[in-house]
This record gives sequence, C-alpha cells and structure tokens, in this order.
Amino acid sequence: MSEFPILFSPAKIGTLELKNRLIMPAMGTGMQNKDGTVSDRLYHYHRVRGAGGTGMITVEIVAVHRTTAGPTGLGIYDDKFIPGLKRLADVIHEGGAKACVQLWHAGRQTNSTVTGMPIIGPSAIPCPLCQEEPEMMDKKMIQEIVESYGDAARRAKEAGFDCIELHGAHGYLIAQFMSAYSNKRTDEYGGSLENRARFALEIIENVRQKVGPDYPILYRLSGEERVEGGLTIEDSKKIAPLLVKQGADCIHVSVGVYESLRYVVPPMDLDRGFNAWAAEEIKKVVDVPVVAVGRINDPYVAEEILKQGKADFIAVGRSLLADPQWPNKVQKGQYEEMRHCIACNQGCVDRLLLEGRHASCILNPACGREEEFAFEPVTESKKVVVIGGGPAGMEAARIAKDRGCEVTLFEATDKLGGQWRLAGKPRKKYEIAGDVEWLINCLFRRGVDIRLNTPATKENVQAEKPDVIILATGSKSVKPQVEGIDSPKVLLAHDVLEDPSKVGQKVVIVGGGATGMETAEVLGEMGKDVTVIEAMEDIAKTIGPARKDFLMERLRQYQVNLRLQTKLKRVTNTGVEVCCEENNYIPADSVVIAVGVTSVNHLEEELKTIAPVKVIGDAKEPRTAMNAFYEANEVARSLFLEKELAGV
Repeated sequence: MSEFPILFSPAKIGTLELKNRLIMPAMGTGMQNKDGTVSDRLYHYHRVRGAGGTGMITVEIVAVHRTTAGPTGLGIYDDKFIPGLKRLADVIHEGGAKACVQLWHAGRQTNSTVTGMPIIGPSAIPCPLCQEEPEMMDKKMIQEIVESYGDAARRAKEAGFDCIELHGAHGYLIAQFMSAYSNKRTDEYGGSLENRARFALEIIENVRQKVGPDYPILYRLSGEERVEGGLTIEDSKKIAPLLVKQGADCIHVSVGVYESLRYVVPPMDLDRGFNAWAAEEIKKVVDVPVVAVGRINDPYVAEEILKQGKADFIAVGRSLLADPQWPNKVQKGQYEEMRHCIACNQGCVDRLLLEGRHASCILNPACGREEEFAFEPVTESKKVVVIGGGPAGMEAARIAKDRGCEVTLFEATDKLGGQWRLAGKPRKKYEIAGDVEWLINCLFRRGVDIRLNTPATKENVQAEKPDVIILATGSKSVKPQVEGIDSPKVLLAHDVLEDPSKVGQKVVIVGGGATGMETAEVLGEMGKDVTVIEAMEDIAKTIGPARKDFLMERLRQYQVNLRLQTKLKRVTNTGVEVCCEENNYIPADSVVIAVGVTSVNHLEEELKTIAPVKVIGDAKEPRTAMNAFYEANEVARSLFLEKELAGV
C-alpha cells in the first residue's frame, strides 16, 4: 500500500478531474520572449514539469490588459498570444498533466518603466516597494479591466487550457480592490467588505459568461496579507463564500502582499507547511476544493495536511524547480531519490527579481536550461577522478556516475560536504543539512568510490588512470594581517561552526558577510555576548532579502551588536582594538575571523600532465553555492560530449 494514498488519489475541481492532489502553482520565470509571447525556453521548462507527475501545471502570471504588460511576463490580452499559449497547454497535456493558466493584473505593484504607460489602481496610493503612485481607476476603466479578464479567460479556453486561475492574492489588482490596505474609495467599489469585493465578483461573472457554466475557475486568495490594515483571515473567511457563490470552483489560499513578500515566497526560515492553517480556515466556510500552499516540499507533510482535512489539493512550486520528477519518484517508491527544495530563494526569486535573469534553481541548474543541460549517458565507460568532497565535487561525482562513468572521489578530511555541510549548521538552515545528507547517500547508493582522509597527489591520482580530472578542492579562510592575529583566542568561522564550544562568552566576529552573520546567529542562540564588526556599510550582501529579514530579526532577539564601518586594528590579550573615533576597544574572550576565503587549486598544473583538468566551484574562484552547483552540472553533463554546453 502506498505511503501517500490521499496525495496520489484523483480529485475534481468543478468538472475537471486531476489524477492526483499535486498542483504546480503559477511562478514567474522571466523565460518569456520580450514581447510577452511563449519562448522555446519556457516551452521546454513546462515540457519537463508536465511530465513530472503532478496532477496540474499552472502557467505563470499572464497579463490580461496592456496596462500591466511589459517585458517581464507573458501576455493574453490579445488573440495573437493564443498560438504560443496553445503550444504550452499542448506540451503540458503530452506529459500527462492538466493545464491551467493564471490571469493577472499587477495594478499598483509595478512601474510605468515596465509597462510603458501609467500604472493603475483602485486608489492613488503607491505600493511601498514599487513607490509609484497609480492613477485611480474610474468606472469606465474598471469595466474595461473586468471585460479584459473575461476575454483573457476565453483565450485561455481557446488555447486548450483546462481551467483558469484568477490571481486575487499577493497584493495585485484584484486584491488591491479587496483590501482596505490599498482601497480607500468611497464609491460602490470601496468602503464595506462587500463593496471592496465587487470588482472580483464582477470579474468572475464576466469570465463565467465567456467560458460557459462548466469551465473551472480557480481563485487565488491571500488568507491574510500580514500588513497593518490588510486582510485578515477573518476577512478572507467572509470573502471566500462570496467568491464561491459567484462561480469560483476552487479557492487557492496563499499569503501576503509585496510589503510582506518574505511570506509570499517563504525562505527556509519558515516551517514546512507554515500556511496550511489558513487553508484549513477557508475550508471551514466553503463547499468547493481548497488548495494549500507555502513551503510544502515533502510528500509526508503534504499527505498529513490532506489527512487532517486542512485542504483538498497541495500546491508545490519551488520543489518542482529543484526536482521536476519528484512526484513520479515518490509515487514509484523512490522517495530517497527525491531532492528537496531548500527554500534558499537564491536561484529562483532572488535571481529573477534582483539580477533580472530567468528563474532557475541552485540545486538544479538545468531548470530553465532544459535543452542546454540535456542529460546524455556516455557511449562507453570512462574514468573520472573528482578531487574534493564539497558541494561542487559531490554534485559532479553524482552526475558523472549517473551518466555511466566510473567515478573515484578523493576527500582530504574524514567528512564529505565541505562548506555546504558547515552552511547547514545554523538551526534554521536544516534544509541545507538535509541536502548534504541527500548528496552523500546518493554517492553511496550509486557506488561512487569514495576515499576519505585521502589528500590527492599526483601519484594516487595517476594510479586511477583517469580520462578526466575534476578539481573541486574549494577554498580556505584568510586572516587579516594585524597585530595579535596569531593569538590562541583567534579562531576561524568555519572552525567555530564545526565546534562552537571552542569560543568564550564574549565574542567579537570580524566580518559581516553571510558566514560571519550566520556564525553570530549560532553563537547568539547559545547565549554568547556577540559583537560583529564590518568594515563596509552593509552586512550579509549575498543573503537574499527574505532570508536576511528573518536573520536580522533573530540577531536582534539574541542581542547581537552590529558595528558597521568598523575595521579591526589589533587583537589584544583582553579584546580587540578597532579603527573608529569612539569606542575603539571591544572586550573579547574569543575573536572569530570571517573576512573571506581564497581558492585552493595548487594541484591544477601538476595534474594536467595526467589528464584534462576541469576546475569548478571555489577552486576556480570563491563565490556562492549557486556557482558551485552550476559548474558541477556544466562540467559533468558535458564530459565526453562533442558539443560544449552554453554558459550561464
């Protein structure tokens, strides 16, 4: 009997039957063409996920009107978009999933530099993040937008989508009308909750008129907006029955607006399934299926939510970026092969919003590169030697072995994992610790020849007769050259993360990067008196905004003292002296150094005489785990192929 009998049982949304309870929700990817049409990249992204085993795939936010269009998303506001959207619906169907598309208008949560025209909203109140004042919509514009939703739904149906989802969550236009946080109107579209719901209800009515009585309409609703004056769960419990009465066939219960974005795309700092309670509350007041969403990256968590009756369907988003095959793997009893999303946000939302590049995944760089990073078995067995058992080395060894290579991995220490293992030490980063274990178990299950406590030398590598060598020896910590730096009280952050019991009660951490701040968190949680000094004007620059927000909250809770634009001058017997005009002495029992790392790649030239050498990860240049996993994939997937893969 399956461990997940409910999760993989069929269920209906209106007249539409899904083969299981898993739904991939709409997630912006930035993979579309600049004119809002479907690109080949987006097509192959959905091709892979459509075949992954979920019951339904929801295509990301699609603009219903020119006032929300731009180069950052798909369009459905004109019939010219139908052929490309049909291509998406068809390939999703070919993979065995049902196809949904999410109809969207940003309202005030965009900028005219994106849309090329003035932005609009229910009231002339700017979004605190986007900061541009929208034009208050008059009744003529309201009716034009209502009609545009209905027309968009008609196009979705013509394109072959099985249903549509109205995006009434996350502070976008429909939600802006719904919430007193953004709607200060005094006419029939403002004031009371019933008036604020009028816009949404008119949209549902218009959509129903244009798609017919049996075409399923899903509605995504923020159960609570988590901002002052925003929708509460009690508000949403009054709204949901109105939506259902008007014709919504399913309520998808999300959370947040742009100002509370850390809950919309929740990082690892929040518990798995943290928002399921809101779905449970909405389910109490409606008689249609309810979808739960929010950090549900494990089938056991999903099954328990369904078993407890909190929801009827489970939305799994970023997990399908990390491993698009996990539904198939779990259903086949291959749970241990499923790779969990670690909710780091680095490869998906941070890459998309902060870097302006298409979404991908730190653990699965093939996401969004499905054609470039095609997986091809080797035609004949080849010998690969991997030097270094950190994230880059383990990932490269795993992929090379899966492709049919004979793989030996040399690791100088007694543990695999490298800095990825240390990154998983803080309590809230248990997802990273889990990924380390997943990688290690994969290597052992596949029979990779692992040599622990074995530093690589020219002689022992040559004895393996490799066809190629992958050098993933990582990096080592550096120390600032100041007086007293060799004192026994001075420790490296990596050593402290390995064994925090080494430090005294009063600790000064030198360096406010990600490593320094997370070391401060570990020590602060232990009750240590921690001061962090950072020479620059900001801290933790490589940590995305959502994770950084939660981290700073915890550091304040632990009363960690942060001193910016403060440089270490010397280490004394009783503390440290710093370069600043006031308070230039800080008492300390221990001084922890976290000022950066330098590459370890001294073997490269010597090993080139044996076989071709591929240098990856920090051994190439100290950067982030995203670079390490990308380069491991790039190298391991392209080994022994005639063609070279495209770069980032």
